[in-house]
Amino acid sequence: MTSSPPPTPGLKLVLWRTLGRVLFACSPHTAHSFRRRLLRLFGANLTGVVKIRRSVKIDRPWHLTAGHLTVFGDHAALRLREPITIGQRCVISQYTILATEILDPRTGQAVAAPITIEDECWVAADALVLPGTTIHAGTVVGSRAMVETDLPGWSVAVGEPARAIKTRTFVNA
Repeated sequence: MTSSPPPTPGLKLVLWRTLGRVLFACSPHTAHSFRRRLLRLFGANLTGVVKIRRSVKIDRPWHLTAGHLTVFGDHAALRLREPITIGQRCVISQYTILATEILDPRTGQAVAAPITIEDECWVAADALVLPGTTIHAGTVVGSRAMVETDLPGWSVAVGEPARAIKTRTFVNA
């Protein structure tokens, strides 16, 4: 017995927009495992326990990869024209936008590129992460920052555009 071929991207997008997104948004507040299964059904690569609030906006789940113990806060928006890869133990806070495609204001052309967020990062509330950026491991991106270039690891970055202002250090207690 042969299996049926996977749906075409156009059909998958229509199914997600008409059925998947509605089920996702209408799921009970604490139904994280249901939302994980639904996203996996539509092609998301979620490893272990990933908590995604029902108010998160995801337009193409098949481009999403997220690691164990990653959390997506309320009203975060994932605009996935290209892949977004998020490591383990990350927090994408409320109202954060991860956009893999934007219009270049200088040329009017669409710019699309993947976004990578490595392990143990925190992108704080209302931040904007633009296409083609990598946030290296352990970095904290401050509230309302706009990430348009790669950020170094184990740093704190703030501003518009976001720049590393200090290195994160840990003291044994």
